[in-house]
Order: sequence, then structure tokens, then C-alpha cells
Amino acid sequence: MLLPHGLATLPAWLGILLTVAAPVLLALLLGQVMYALFTPAEFQANAVVGAVKYGFVVEIYAAVAALTLVGAWDIYQTARDTLQKEASGLYMLALAVDTYDGERFAPVRAEMRGAIRDYAAAVVSQDWPAMQAGTPSSGSDAAFQRLTRAFLDPEGERTAQQVLQQKTADWLGQVAEARIARLSVGSRTLSGLIWVLVMTVSVSAIAFQWFFGGASAAMHYAMAAVIAVIVGTVLLVAIKLAFPYVGEPPMLTPAPFLSMMDLR
Repeated sequence: MLLPHGLATLPAWLGILLTVAAPVLLALLLGQVMYALFTPAEFQANAVVGAVKYGFVVEIYAAVAALTLVGAWDIYQTARDTLQKEASGLYMLALAVDTYDGERFAPVRAEMRGAIRDYAAAVVSQDWPAMQAGTPSSGSDAAFQRLTRAFLDPEGERTAQQVLQQKTADWLGQVAEARIARLSVGSRTLSGLIWVLVMTVSVSAIAFQWFFGGASAAMHYAMAAVIAVIVGTVLLVAIKLAFPYVGEPPMLTPAPFLSMMDLR
């Protein structure tokens, strides 16, 4: 059950190599075993019945693969939208700082910018490694509390500042909601039992094709390799989408928070 996460953490080139080469090698090895156990005549006699049964296995694989890809895409899309929502909330807070102009609000502006930088740094240095490992994290709690106090405590003097305070609460709520969703992305990943099902059906689709033969063994090996490449590619795409924060490179990076760390 830990295999999908382990594959997602690998560098891209190594992940592609394993998810494509391993099914191809499995297909070719099974071909050697099957041709050693049965004669061409036995394969030919089982061709009609075997093809019908293989069609049934392929339909099951197609349904499971489709559901897995849809679920993995939903995880990736939700994680991407959550990240954008949190970053946009921080960006709007950063734009709001200069509204508190004047010498009197100089310490307030410094605290606001410092709180934004501190929160972004906590996300990058503490939350992100925990998300990559798939473990819970509360590393950014203190930084988020500082961010909240920095923007809610000041009392505006001008009308623009007082109006802005109402929007500030909305942006903080947006950041808080997105933060909770980001930290809970690990709980939204596909169940380990689903990955067991996907792996089982994938191996079945690769193995079952050898229960019936064709006129040419070389042609049968070539078709088996093509099927294995398709199966491996589907697995690779599903794994990368289901674990968007891990890998080298990952599907999602902390780039928006890194830019906020340079706020001055």
C-alpha cells in the first residue's frame, strides 16, 4: 500500500523508468514462462475462449483505471485550487499593508509584512516537508496566529482603513480555509485498498493475454510489450496526480510562498 507514495517521491526519470520498464519486463517474463509450460497447439486451442475472457478482464481494467484517474485528477485539481486560494489571500493582504500609511502606522506596516514573511517561511520550511511525507503538520500555527493578530488588531483612522479592515477579515478567512484544506490533502488521497485493486487488475491485464497464442510468437511479445507500456503509463499518471506535493519535480511547488518571503 506504500508503493504508490514511494513511486511518487522518485525523480521523474526514475519513476518513468520503473512504471514503464517493470510492466514490460513482467510481460516478457510471463511470456517466457507460458511458452515453457504450454505448446503452441494448446495456445491455439484456447484462443477463442481466452480472447473472450481477456476482453472481460480488459473491461474491468478500463473501468478501474478510469475511476482511479478521475479520483487522482480531483485530488490534484483540489490541491492546486487550494494553493492558489491561499496564495491569493496572502497577496491581497500584502497589497493592503500600504493603506495604513503615515508615520504612526510604520510599526504596524512592519509587523504586517513581517507576519506575512513569517507565515510564508513556516509553510515552506515546516508544512511542505510534512505534506511531502504525508504526515500531519501544525508547524505554521504560530505564524498564522501572528498573521491574524497583525491584521485584525490595528484600528483604522481613515474611512479607507476602516473599510479595508472588513475585507481583511475575509482574506484572513480565505487563507485559513485554504490552509486547513492544504494540510488535510493527505487524508484525501486514494485509499490503499484502491491502489491494491489497481495494481491487481493491472497485473491481471498484463498476465491474462498469455493464455492464448497467435501465429507469431514475436508478434505476441510485441503486443504484450505495448499493452504493458499503456498499463505502466496509466499508473504513472494516476500516481503523480494523486500525490501532487511529492516528487522531483512535484506537480505543485511552494513558489507562491517563496515570493512572499521576499516581501519588503
